[in-house]
Amino acid sequence: MQIGISTACFYPMELERGIEQAVQLGYRRAELFINSESEYGVPFRVMLKQKLREFGLEIVSVHPFTSSIEGHLLFSDYARRTRDALDQYTRYFEAAADLGAKYFIFHGELLRARGLPPSRSDGRRFETYHKLCERASSCGITFTQENVSWCKSSAPAFLRSLYDNIPELRFTLDMKQARRAGVNWGDYVDVIGSRIVNLHISDCDAQSDCLLPGQGEMDFPALFGRLEALGCNSALVEVYSDDYTHFAELEQSRLFLQSAVQKGFLR
Repeated sequence: MQIGISTACFYPMELERGIEQAVQLGYRRAELFINSESEYGVPFRVMLKQKLREFGLEIVSVHPFTSSIEGHLLFSDYARRTRDALDQYTRYFEAAADLGAKYFIFHGELLRARGLPPSRSDGRRFETYHKLCERASSCGITFTQENVSWCKSSAPAFLRSLYDNIPELRFTLDMKQARRAGVNWGDYVDVIGSRIVNLHISDCDAQSDCLLPGQGEMDFPALFGRLEALGCNSALVEVYSDDYTHFAELEQSRLFLQSAVQKGFLR
């Protein structure tokens, strides 16, 4: 299992400072959580790519700041907005490819979104996902659906519907989001496991559903062993800045995970 970190761990630190911090803590793989439109632009990307080359940092995935409104943008009954949003996301895919990413992270529809009438929602949903996957693929990017507690993707049955109807779609499994949805991570693996390509990892205990790896009771051998058997070997530490006190704790998590991997504890 290859260990990395999401720049979401440093929010609201500016993105370029976040990648510098990640490198200082010894990480060599990262997910970019992009927080503004300008950070997708060419001038910013030129600067960012230079830093990535200097640091030797590999970008695994890109997460867009528009994730909280993806349902509104792409799955409403306003066709023009959907067309415009598809073009917007194509620009995101082009930027992700330019930065060397493999995967794009998608949240999708809100759990309680009004959305389309039920009689038409599935067909339009699948059509839009097909277009997103196709446009991402044309840029060399794999489009992945993340399980998110406040989105429809929190339900294993919803993910199974995507799995059955969109064979080109892949998935990012997030541990803290599974806990917050009240779903055992194994239930997600049961329905989409063969297409999970990326992990967002965190730890937990009886008091907290989001801790740094090594600070809780998470069974990482079981998680990594099962996912590696299915072909997934990418794991990114993703917590929030209020889940730790000192940056050194993020380094300790890296050391914990890498030591365990080297010893074969995590396969």
